Amino acid sequence: MQQEKFKKLYQMAVDDLTGNLLPWWMQYSVDEENGGFYGAVTNDNVPEAGHSKFITLNARLIWTFASAYRILGDENYLRYAKRAYDYFLAHFYDREHGGWYSRVDEKGAVLDDNKYIYGNAFAIYGLSEYCRATGDQEALRLAVETRDCLEKYVYDPEYKGFYESCRADWTVNPWGKGMNRSPFDVKTMNTHLHLLEAYTALCRVDDSAKTRNSLRQQLYVMLNKIVDHDIHHYFYFQDRAWKPTTPEISFGHDIEGSWLMMETAEVLGEPEAHRAARDTCVNIARACLEQGQREDGAMLTEYDPRTGHITPAISWWEQNEAVVGFLNAWEMTGEEKFLDASLHCFDFINKRFVDHEKGGWFSILDFAAEKPRNPYKCNDGICPYHNGRMSFEIIERYRRYDK
Repeated sequence: MQQEKFKKLYQMAVDDLTGNLLPWWMQYSVDEENGGFYGAVTNDNVPEAGHSKFITLNARLIWTFASAYRILGDENYLRYAKRAYDYFLAHFYDREHGGWYSRVDEKGAVLDDNKYIYGNAFAIYGLSEYCRATGDQEALRLAVETRDCLEKYVYDPEYKGFYESCRADWTVNPWGKGMNRSPFDVKTMNTHLHLLEAYTALCRVDDSAKTRNSLRQQLYVMLNKIVDHDIHHYFYFQDRAWKPTTPEISFGHDIEGSWLMMETAEVLGEPEAHRAARDTCVNIARACLEQGQREDGAMLTEYDPRTGHITPAISWWEQNEAVVGFLNAWEMTGEEKFLDASLHCFDFINKRFVDHEKGGWFSILDFAAEKPRNPYKCNDGICPYHNGRMSFEIIERYRRYDK
């Protein structure tokens, strides 16, 4: 029975990935006039004229199409990965100081030269995957260079971890907006979580002592500084010394981190790291299942335990991470309820987030999941990374399972 459920999950992933998601991005997001990809496309599949282009979207497009090529082997995906990579290098790379600008205009001219650490993490992630898929050594060199800039300029040697944003010359700018909600949120779970996945991707293609040490330290920062082990959720925002500045819980980040931390432990291949991560990751998945998943299969967004307030909307990416996180918990424990939760959430996605009329995915729905609350299928952070990765993870895990 469990094998049949996993097979159904796999088939749903293949069908959406190859029949809907990737074809939509290849058909509607490519900017033939200005190069690269559009900065925004509406729910009616119409590009928004004049919209700028953001680091996160463009770095994630490299990662998505490189992964698609590596996993599915279709040369067409390689063509789009190269398009994304070439544009990113031509327009976002800071050749004077290293690292990557935050935003360019429609024509590719720099609009914001600040260094957004979250975005630079995705640069490492995309470049590392591009190297993994193609063997491109220039992409690897740039990924390592970016990591070295972060550790030279943004790392906090006293309390560990990283700051949120810098000026173009890598001067730390506490008043610059990163993933923090205020300047008092000196360190954020979100940035550190995506640095973890970026370093993990880098370690797959650069298994050097320096990269392994950076990755190991990042994993233990997550486990020891950012996980609240009393309630099995992440602290969301913290000050420089890791004191929490807010009580909110982000279910999507929690369930995402539950499998990303295990992925890191597996890439490190160290028994100590695996032991340190396993129980924490299973406990987080349990907490998310019990507290965050609705009866219709949807994963909630944010919750304030002081007030009971729940974000009155449902977002696409939390659903994607729930599917993978619960699947990962099932693989770790063998408990069928996790596999059921994963499949239940994918069923919800298919019914509510996939646009069966015009293709692609809606990004944010109202709380009843009846109509879109966001007018875009593509913009600064809306991209095929979460939903594409969901399907990639299912496909690769099923291939291992079905051997």
